[in-house]
Amino acid sequence: MRALLLAAVGTSIFLCSTTIFGYGHQGHEAVGYVAAALIKGTNAEKQLKKLLKPTENLAAAAEWADCAKGFTYCHVDPTPEMRDFAARNKSHHNYHYTDVPFQLGAYQKGAVGTTSDDVVNILEDAILVLRGHPPANPAHDVTKREALFILAHMTGDIHQPLHVGAGYVSEDDEFFVPQSETEAMTAFTQGGNLLCDKSKGLHSKWDTDYVVKAMKAAHTTTSQEFANVLLAKAKKVKRNTGAAGTWPGKWATDTLRLASLELEPITIVKKRTAGPGRSPCAASATTPIASVWNIELPDDYAGDSALTVNDQLAKAGARLASLLKAIWP
Repeated sequence: MRALLLAAVGTSIFLCSTTIFGYGHQGHEAVGYVAAALIKGTNAEKQLKKLLKPTENLAAAAEWADCAKGFTYCHVDPTPEMRDFAARNKSHHNYHYTDVPFQLGAYQKGAVGTTSDDVVNILEDAILVLRGHPPANPAHDVTKREALFILAHMTGDIHQPLHVGAGYVSEDDEFFVPQSETEAMTAFTQGGNLLCDKSKGLHSKWDTDYVVKAMKAAHTTTSQEFANVLLAKAKKVKRNTGAAGTWPGKWATDTLRLASLELEPITIVKKRTAGPGRSPCAASATTPIASVWNIELPDDYAGDSALTVNDQLAKAGARLASLLKAIWP
């Protein structure tokens, strides 16, 4: 939906280049390291090694889908393999999120904010491909190796609250639930990128700032050290029940409920014109072409969010491991 809305508002299309990670590279690597530890010695680990090169590991695989989006995201040029994936999957930027109004109690396909290319649908299709079946959506043209990269990365993304639950702001500067895509269009905060805490978007804070804060609190400096700390918590995560293909939808619902807790207490201060170029939360541009919303966060929001990051990264690592073991028992 993000791409659809941005295209529809025309002049605000520049915002599509705003960095949209899910926990940044450190968070994604930590998810990969946790999952790798939990599948050690299993058939899943054996099958995983068949798809990865000798120099690759699950932590690196967890970053691949972001790097495939271009230099801006990983600060290295995409490999030929990444460029080929992007050429076959024109909507791959949309695979990383869904934009369900955070007030809703569950993820449901077809609801406002969902698309056939969203994070739930691509995860379901990646599971099918790894099991040797064609994807439900033929536009998801991925190899088994690419499907593995998608699982490793999008399992992290779907556990980032603002990659699932979205805020829509009314003309009265209040969060509300739009009833149609048209009504959502001018109220959309682009996954929190347009909710500005001073000069920084809330989405970016969840991707990087709160991860860094959680790592410092754990007295770690690398993603592998951080994963070692998260491992004990990950081992306590309950395995999902039912068919593995249904798990992404359940995860989205779980994260949506968390997004409600994280977005509902935020105060919308005012709507204003966006900053220039790829910095929408910076001072207003001299030639206004889009809008953002200044916000006020509750006291110790950052500290509480860092604790949530700990829980979500551990949960993502545990669930990725469970999914890999379900695919390759």
